[in-house]
Amino acid sequence: MPHSDRADSNDPLLGSSPKLTSDRALQPISPTTQAIVKVLTLIRVVTGAACLVAPRYTCALFRISVPAEQAIVVRMVGIRDVVFGGLLITAEDKDSGDGGRREMRRAIWAGIAVDAVDIASLAFGVAVGQIGNATGGLLGAAAVGALGLGAVGLGGL
Repeated sequence: MPHSDRADSNDPLLGSSPKLTSDRALQPISPTTQAIVKVLTLIRVVTGAACLVAPRYTCALFRISVPAEQAIVVRMVGIRDVVFGGLLITAEDKDSGDGGRREMRRAIWAGIAVDAVDIASLAFGVAVGQIGNATGGLLGAAAVGALGLGAVGLGGL
């Protein structure tokens, strides 16, 4: 691939800001969308922090018994949600041309992707008997809720 000195204006890694492609991006983010993004952020950070600080207790809320030796796996899932919440907290940028919409969309899409994989994993686990219906239902409902909030938030961005 030939090397070019010209920077791609849409590449976020090269530091240039993307060009606005619609007039909608110039309007302020609606209070409803802001509230949805804040709720999603709060859910991700609180859930993730709970998994980090008290993994066995947090799992017990969802009817999952986690041996002390396996708490590290729960902590790994927890840090994932803390990071996604942190991305949403820092995404809004009132000084940028789009108000941070692009970064908010990226963070929300990342969360949606992970939630979709979680839902598929839960469905598989319930189908093969690795987890019970009640546990799968509780965790699945939480993942579907987060995915739904993300989808609604994306619709407003």
